Amino acid sequence: MRVAVFLLVAFAAVATCAAAKPGSKPSFLFILGDDIGWADFGYNNGTAFTPNLDAWATAEGSILMQDMHSGGTVCSPTRATVLTGRNHFRDCVDYVYGCSDMTECVPSFEFAPQHTFTIGDAARAAGSEYSSFFGGKWHLGSFYNDSEKLGGRTSSPISHGFDHMNATVEVAPTATTNCQCRQDWDKECLFGHYKKPTHCSGGANPGGGSLPRGCCFNYWWEDQEAEHGVTNLTNFVPQDDSQYTHSSFVKFIDSIDGNPFLAQLSFHNCHIPFIGTEERRQACAQNKTCKPPLPGSQPYTDEELDFYACISELDNAIGDVLQLLKDRGYCVLRFPLRMIWLATDNGPEENCHPEGICKGTEHRPQQGAGSAGPLRGRKRDIWEGGHRVPGLVSWPAMVQGSRVSWDTVVTYDFLPTVMEVLGVERPASQSSWAMDGRSIMPIIKGEAWPLRGLGWMFDTPKMDVTKGYGFRYGKWKYVQGSISCSKDDCRKPQLYDLDADLGERNDVSAQYPEVLQAMMANFSKWHASILDSMVNESECKGPLPPPPPAPPAPPSSDCSWTPHAALNGTDLMVAHAATKESCCGACANNHRCKAADFDAGNKVCHLKEYFQPKTGPADRTACVPNKR
Repeated sequence: MRVAVFLLVAFAAVATCAAAKPGSKPSFLFILGDDIGWADFGYNNGTAFTPNLDAWATAEGSILMQDMHSGGTVCSPTRATVLTGRNHFRDCVDYVYGCSDMTECVPSFEFAPQHTFTIGDAARAAGSEYSSFFGGKWHLGSFYNDSEKLGGRTSSPISHGFDHMNATVEVAPTATTNCQCRQDWDKECLFGHYKKPTHCSGGANPGGGSLPRGCCFNYWWEDQEAEHGVTNLTNFVPQDDSQYTHSSFVKFIDSIDGNPFLAQLSFHNCHIPFIGTEERRQACAQNKTCKPPLPGSQPYTDEELDFYACISELDNAIGDVLQLLKDRGYCVLRFPLRMIWLATDNGPEENCHPEGICKGTEHRPQQGAGSAGPLRGRKRDIWEGGHRVPGLVSWPAMVQGSRVSWDTVVTYDFLPTVMEVLGVERPASQSSWAMDGRSIMPIIKGEAWPLRGLGWMFDTPKMDVTKGYGFRYGKWKYVQGSISCSKDDCRKPQLYDLDADLGERNDVSAQYPEVLQAMMANFSKWHASILDSMVNESECKGPLPPPPPAPPAPPSSDCSWTPHAALNGTDLMVAHAATKESCCGACANNHRCKAADFDAGNKVCHLKEYFQPKTGPADRTACVPNKR
């Protein structure tokens, strides 16, 4: 997170720095890019030049994280992990929703319904000096504070702990963002290589007339005097959307008078529709801001020019953010109490069927403009290209010089790191909840970083090989299926040694069957933990997968039995169970379950919140756990 660091190097302005307030506390900034691959920035041999990011990667006090991962393999899931420090399924986020703006539809999206502790909550817990801000793409629910009246669910940055916001509810174009929200703005629209509006989702356009449905993408911020508690932008966003996100951050920083802050800036760059300004496109085509195409290859396509221009605009906006922090006294080198992280939400767009290996070259794949370099897979994939992403972390107070780290870090490590630095804890009611992330302070201090197990699944917590799932422990990676896999050989259990085979081309499961079995067992344990969080912590209301295997059956003395009885009331859950003891054990393992009835004929266990017996057939037995 050392964006400010690079800034000082990039602008050669290390001689002076405004004085910080006496006794100032550390501030935190998380910068999130969108659909950008591990090899898309200049420091990893990317095509577009990224001078600001390259300087940051080698600046004093910074760490280039070459094994940084997104917590999910697609948009909303990863965004949830940054906020909560947990795998996204734990907080009911499985995939994404389509709703361009609340004026066209009100999202009914389930995210952390029990108000899981977030980075915004951490800043608030650290004291009244702190202010928090969310800017850019939210994609975790509706901003309206009365969404439920309109068929949606309230789930905004404000309802999840932030003090201030200036955000879009979902995806938005990277140029002329809200141009189709009003008829008099429509003529200003840039559509780039798409030639027309795209990624629109929703009902009638608020601008009326012939404006297309679902194509108004607008920014909103908190306003308690306004209807629904938020106000939207009434002026036109210019060609470069990343500069709007930067300008909203300027307003926030200027409002807090040098006090400590926690902020997340989630740029739209470079999710579809990515649209470069003509100036940036031409600069790339003229090899001023991009590497030239390889000898003998075709000139860059319109799609590629838009993507590379989008990357250049992001680099420029990040440079402006860093300059802002320096200008306002949040200077990194002279005043090192500033921690800044950079990551992206997943790998680049467009999957490479049938086995996750793209055609073309590493930096110019035929399937899409973004590059995962030597990695197999792209966005949505369980292979490394789906979730190993660009990563930078800076904190000059702790990091001596600059260095490259191959320690495995995930977006959900941000919250525990912030909590350790600030000395705050989760509320008592959540103290025993699962936490997948852990503080990276050992890495920052140059200390040992113990290995840990990490799991990924795409789209659903059900074990579906057509979507894929996998597990990582140190150099070992277990993969079974992936979204870009349509062949049997990549749907079977695979094992990769990432130290020897970063591109995951050589399945070594036959050579190390015991390692594969251990990895699969660890995945099963992790998966059971995920399902437990969904049921017993977040209490997700959406469709749930089958419960994890029941714990060892308790002896009959641990349950009170009522033979020939069933239970009234709605099922809390229906599970398969081999015996009445295992049924009672499943109830004992679920904190909401007070009783269960076992159908011996069908081997089915009905978990209930209340013990309300009724006469049942001979093969039904009701039970109440005696011990918990």
